[in-house]
Amino acid sequence: MVRMEMDDWTKKEEMLRYFDRPVFRRLFEEVRKKYQSLGRVGGKVLLPELSVEERETLGGFLGQNLLGQTGVVVELARVEAILRQSRFQVDLESFLADYFGVPMIANAARAAAETQEWEDFCQSAAPWAGTPVTREWLDLLCSGQGTGYRTLRALYQEDKMQARVVLGQCLAALGQLPADHKAEVRTPVYAARLTGDPHALDGDTPLGRLFFYGLLFVLGVPEADFTAERKRGVFQMAGLAEDDVSSNVLVAGLQTWPGDPRADLFRTARETSSPLILPLRFFAQTTRWSPPQALYVVENPSVFSTILDAWDLPGMPSLVCTSGQPSVAAIRLLDEMVHAGARIYYSGDFDVKGLEMGVALFERYGHAFQPWFFDTGSYLRVSTGVPLTPEQVRRLSTLQVPWDPQLPQAIVRQGLIVYQELLVEDLIKDTRSCPNMSKNHFHKGGGIDGR
Repeated sequence: MVRMEMDDWTKKEEMLRYFDRPVFRRLFEEVRKKYQSLGRVGGKVLLPELSVEERETLGGFLGQNLLGQTGVVVELARVEAILRQSRFQVDLESFLADYFGVPMIANAARAAAETQEWEDFCQSAAPWAGTPVTREWLDLLCSGQGTGYRTLRALYQEDKMQARVVLGQCLAALGQLPADHKAEVRTPVYAARLTGDPHALDGDTPLGRLFFYGLLFVLGVPEADFTAERKRGVFQMAGLAEDDVSSNVLVAGLQTWPGDPRADLFRTARETSSPLILPLRFFAQTTRWSPPQALYVVENPSVFSTILDAWDLPGMPSLVCTSGQPSVAAIRLLDEMVHAGARIYYSGDFDVKGLEMGVALFERYGHAFQPWFFDTGSYLRVSTGVPLTPEQVRRLSTLQVPWDPQLPQAIVRQGLIVYQELLVEDLIKDTRSCPNMSKNHFHKGGGIDGR
């Protein structure tokens, strides 16, 4: 390889200054791509749409008259010959390395190096795969397959050293699952034992994401979209019990049958108009619910509290607040209530998330679900709201609402998000009219009963 002396900084700086022009940058960008694709000096590149000034500059370099030409085809061999014969006396590969500040590596060579680097990465993780199933999973990941490959590859591309640590920890965690020892342990405790960090296996961490995919493979569970409830089930299958007190649901006016161990708790709360917070742990014990015929479910705590404000005496309606997206505890409660015979009267915000939550509950509970002032008529009665964004319009335009197919388009036409708080007076009047009797809500809030 012919290369100018590297200690001759004056010559190198002069060369870089000479070629520090936009048209040369265009030329050598294309030359570099061609050189790396071929792995040698060969082929041609095209520079289209040249300005008058660019044609003059490039024509001087190439020794060609480019007058009247809008573009030019340049052979790489011609460029190298010019560079060698110039006062810089440098070959094309050396020039490109100096010009771009990085060594020129052919694409094939780069691909081979990257493949070898990936294989070395996988080999370094092999000692952590101490069981047949973790070794099988690692082999699949390293071959570009397997549940979680895209997650691992993204970590690898971002930070190879960190990805190696995460993969090793993940394999170790999968190899020591408490299910293998017929015992159960809280996930944060398990994570702390392995890494020192109780949050290491949380779903929003790199290790937590990869670990969940590893669990799916180890347990033979198909990869799919998982709700929080279903993810919790996967962890339980592995012998990992998640936090059962952070997930909770806000309730008021619920009753159990006499003789239930917690009957006094709910009776006192009802008689004193006091709400209760039920953590997921509450549902570890069976409760003999005395189901109301109408279980009112609202999305927002402010609406829940405002309805309670209107009830100063015993006899409040049976009320549940999901506080936005229903928690695992909220879903568990609603499951038990529907199983016991209750009907859910649901009211939410007239926005994308509110409708999506309503649709999810409808799909889960079928005819036990009734919209409660959650239809087109109720929406159109409100004249104030927050303007929709273009993204919200796009999502509403494709949203299907089974109990009221016209509702999303009505919201798009009005261009406003209407929040549940604006209908709270209607909700209060309705609960006061007949709080715990079965009734047809179609004329008030739309619903299946009136179809």
